[in-house]
Amino acid sequence: MTSPDLTHAVRFDLSTGMVSHEGGASVVISAKAFGELIAAVSADTRASIASDLGAAMGARIQKHSGGEKGVRSASLESVVTSLSGELAIAGFGTVTLERWGRAMVVHVAHSSIQAPDFIAVLVTSAISASTGAAAFSTVLSKQDGVRVLIASRAAAERARKWLDEGVTWGDAVSRLQGGAS
Repeated sequence: MTSPDLTHAVRFDLSTGMVSHEGGASVVISAKAFGELIAAVSADTRASIASDLGAAMGARIQKHSGGEKGVRSASLESVVTSLSGELAIAGFGTVTLERWGRAMVVHVAHSSIQAPDFIAVLVTSAISASTGAAAFSTVLSKQDGVRVLIASRAAAERARKWLDEGVTWGDAVSRLQGGAS
């Protein structure tokens, strides 16, 4: 899987007043206004919006990768590069992957939206949609961006429980690996 050329991913047709992102109608909105909208809605609505946006990103990643099999056979680095490109185009920041043994931690930095729960659902939905496999997450840290654990439902729930008990996020991820659980 090669990194997609996103040079013309967003198009502005000033004669019709239309914006499209890979052929689909889009709207450009200031980060401040979008953040206020996200903050004003219920947690369920916020999650639904993030899930829809993430699923669309995942579908585009799949399209650029030759389908679900293409994503699954690609290197993790190329999938993360595609995910980072999708988030960057939308103004949600950049993505890096932090490997902690078998645990996958996605670090989203430079986001124009300060809503960690929204970012977590967005990333998880993009990963699920692009791979065709259910992914679950929990926000590990809100410092220097948002760190999101991508895991099974059980592992995400265990990590959330430990975090709620005051365990540091690094220790929670270590416990998932079998250390000091």
